[in-house]
Amino acid sequence: MNASTTNGWVKLHRGLLKHPRFVDPDWLAIWVYLLLKATHQAYRVMFDGRIVELQPGQLVTGRRAIAETTGVHEAKVKRILVVM
Repeated sequence: MNASTTNGWVKLHRGLLKHPRFVDPDWLAIWVYLLLKATHQAYRVMFDGRIVELQPGQLVTGRRAIAETTGVHEAKVKRILVVM
């Protein structure tokens, strides 16, 4: 884990409460995971055998990592990501 994703905070707008998927705890867990894992500043990371520079708001992850961290089944992670 890098310093870009382990420090700081993220703002949530109260409008999230009105989102139709807010009532799905798996969707919410994945959405919050993505928010918290996204870098807040430019950061270099190894991806696919080469170094890439992530810009603020970007992240490198996968369905398996999301599933392991959130406890959401990998198949449901895939379904949620497809419609996000």
